[in-house]
Amino acid sequence: METKINKLKEIDKTKNPFKVPDNYFAQFNEEIMSRLPEKEYVAPRQVPLWDKVKPWVYLAAMFVGMYFTVNFLTRNTDKEQITTEQSATAIQPDTSPVDNYWSTIHITEEEFYQFLEEQVVDDGYYDYMYNQYYLN
Repeated sequence: METKINKLKEIDKTKNPFKVPDNYFAQFNEEIMSRLPEKEYVAPRQVPLWDKVKPWVYLAAMFVGMYFTVNFLTRNTDKEQITTEQSATAIQPDTSPVDNYWSTIHITEEEFYQFLEEQVVDDGYYDYMYNQYYLN
């Protein structure tokens, strides 16, 4: 054990035991680059105009399709309303059913409330409401 310690004492501490060759770091990059294989230059691919415009064309086509779909659906319901109005006027060709109903019936407010009361009693709603709120 003492021999190892003695050997450590013999080492000159002022002198660095490691050495680097002269101009090693000055030429380090050039040395590494010379050892690497040559890399082939690949020219960038030319992107055609259609590939650049394609997403925008698809987006525009989608909106046009949605426009025609909504237009078709709303136009179709308009036709259905026209046919129902035509069938209603075919039954009573002179006036619309709503105008005809309100123009021929004249009742007072008291008669109207009497009619509602009769409907409630006849349909059994009065008993249902009574049982719902007062018996529970």
